[in-house]
Amino acid sequence: MLLLITNSYLLQKNWQKLALISGALLLLFVTALSFLAWQIYRDSKELLQNLKSPTQIDAKITQSLNSDIDKLFSVLNLPLAGQVIKVFRLDFSPIKSEIQALISSSPTLAGDDGAKRYLISFQNSAEARGTGGILGAYALIELDKGNLKVLQTGSNASLAGMSLREIPVVMPAEFLKLYGKNPAILQNSNLSPHFPYGAQVWLGLWKARYGQQLDGVIAVDPIALSYVLRATGEIRLKSGEKITSENVVEETLKNAYERYEKDNDARKQYLVDIMNATAAKLTKGEYSKIKMAKALRDGIKANRILIYSTNKDAQAKLAAVKLGGELSLEDNNEYRTVIQNIDASKLDYYLDRSVVIESKSCEKEKETQIRIRVTNTLKTGVGLSPYVLTRLDKGKPASLVTGAHRFKVFIYGPTNAKLLSVSRENRTADLGGASVERKRPIYVADVDLAPGDSEELLANFSGGVGNITFVDQPLVLETKLSIKDKC
Repeated sequence: MLLLITNSYLLQKNWQKLALISGALLLLFVTALSFLAWQIYRDSKELLQNLKSPTQIDAKITQSLNSDIDKLFSVLNLPLAGQVIKVFRLDFSPIKSEIQALISSSPTLAGDDGAKRYLISFQNSAEARGTGGILGAYALIELDKGNLKVLQTGSNASLAGMSLREIPVVMPAEFLKLYGKNPAILQNSNLSPHFPYGAQVWLGLWKARYGQQLDGVIAVDPIALSYVLRATGEIRLKSGEKITSENVVEETLKNAYERYEKDNDARKQYLVDIMNATAAKLTKGEYSKIKMAKALRDGIKANRILIYSTNKDAQAKLAAVKLGGELSLEDNNEYRTVIQNIDASKLDYYLDRSVVIESKSCEKEKETQIRIRVTNTLKTGVGLSPYVLTRLDKGKPASLVTGAHRFKVFIYGPTNAKLLSVSRENRTADLGGASVERKRPIYVADVDLAPGDSEELLANFSGGVGNITFVDQPLVLETKLSIKDKC
């Protein structure tokens, strides 16, 4: 009995000590974060004040702010910080580089040296393109010393006249070989997953149409918009309809095609109305700052927010991080799979992708295998809008299964790698061919899937430097990814 009492007493004392130690550590952690947060606030405030003044930005401010962020992330790497981050879901470490790139380039991007105008491209991922989806709606915004104005909004219908016979900017020969002159058509302008190509074409088309040289492009999609609506809360359209973070993707990429089946212009205006209502909340500051920070984090992580600047210094900083959406020319071990809609349907809303990347050899020259399985999750195409079911592809079958979807699959290997071999599950279909873009070998094949069908394509590559990485194409459904890096 005495032993039990003694053990109970010691246990109680130990728990008291543990609680005191934990409390002290938590206090130190909070104190450290508070100090760093104050430093960041101080330097950020100074930066913003300078942005609103006509004076030149002092480079020391941005350097100081970057230093503060470095210190903050050092603290956030501590085990205790990990627990706090887990509870409050405040982990921004995956986009640390993006934060620093934005901070260091913000004076230029935000119009410190004069007003800057940007094309906001709202990509429709129901019709897949290299950077996500076709340009469905747009906004023209102006940033002047940190102040935001929305100058113009519209759908791609109002930009139809931007189409030219030839691409309005100079592109490499390999680009023309891969994509031809079709990218001069607005709907095909972002076929390449290398975002600067699409952005440059958009800017060239805009200048040809309106005579205005814009300062850059910002691309987003409905899923990124759903993240933003978490911060703003629901928006209300003039009709009284409520659009929320939970329903915006389904309403814009699925239900709208049924609702406006016989009036495509009204459907596009519906998208513009949603964009306008969201912009109104943003310009009035009607959003949670913490939730907005999370929205930007999630959008950047998923490659759903991309930025291109015509300023060389700012673009160099953006190009070095995910925000720039570059196909880097640097040595890497990066793999990509890209879907290109070629039948003009809106069936990519129903497309599911799973990717497995696996080391096959770890010799001096590595060998890696990548497999992609694509599935048409649509149960039946019966009842869907003819616009959604569109088949404008050349060489389509004489008799079509309702809801069948045809698209190209591009499998990208790392820079300076070699495509060794390919195969596909459907052995009766054309095996496909090989190509190259920005020093990366590509396996390209056409796939045609009836509702409920799937197919797996495989490519083996030699080469690659460093650990295996994968960059997901931002479509409606995220790719299910498995990486088995044995090297």
